[in-house]
Amino acid sequence: MTVTDSWRPALVALDVDGTLVTYAEFHQPPRPPVLDAVRRAHDAGAHIVVATGRSMHSTLPLLDQLGLEDGYAVCSNGAVVVDVAERAPIDIETFDITDTVRYFTEQIPDAVLAVEELGRGHRVTGEFPAGDLDGDVTVVHHDELVAQPVTRLVVRWPNGDRERLRAIARDSGLPSVDYAIGFTAWLDIMPVGVSKASGLAKVAARLGVTADGALAAGDGHNDLEMLRWAAVGVAMGQAPDDVKAVADTICGDVESNGLAALLTTYFPDVPE
Repeated sequence: MTVTDSWRPALVALDVDGTLVTYAEFHQPPRPPVLDAVRRAHDAGAHIVVATGRSMHSTLPLLDQLGLEDGYAVCSNGAVVVDVAERAPIDIETFDITDTVRYFTEQIPDAVLAVEELGRGHRVTGEFPAGDLDGDVTVVHHDELVAQPVTRLVVRWPNGDRERLRAIARDSGLPSVDYAIGFTAWLDIMPVGVSKASGLAKVAARLGVTADGALAAGDGHNDLEMLRWAAVGVAMGQAPDDVKAVADTICGDVESNGLAALLTTYFPDVPE
């Protein structure tokens, strides 16, 4: 579609870390200018959809901070869609990680692995660096990790190299995984075809809107699909070059409250 000067998004999809909040402010609410801009967009009638790699239990407090009481959120990089009013999942994608765990255990013996316990925390094979995971954390053997299908598998290589981890994932040859690299030596493995974009498409269908009415903002490699999906994909100013390359436009960085300025262009302080 062609976006005109008068176009205003019906759906606003927002990444969290690096977009709504800085990475250093993981446990803090968005800054006041960002909060005000998001709430103004919501009050103007836009559907605000948080779309994040965070798990559901990590996302719920943010929804409260944003003052969102209705609509939907996309968590776990698209594997979990949450009903905001009910604070409960309404769509869950899972997959079998047996072969995936075996591969990464052989390739990176010193990596630690984790799977989500939906709404609670994580099961892990070893100690994660402080601050990496929140919620309940339970250490289990590898066979317990693969005992049932999961929403995603996390591979964390505390002493490893991010680019090497990316290469190992790329060379896995496993047909059952898609992957998104975070901002460090961290790998999120989701079911095939699952991404923030796939989760947003489900949300849009429920809301009766389409990608043509959507704006999406993010800064990471796990945002690529949703930036392509939305009519207007916006990369944050600090995003890597390959993320900026797929975006329709670039806003200010997260440290300068770039999201607030972006939203204000569509939902100004004073109605026009």
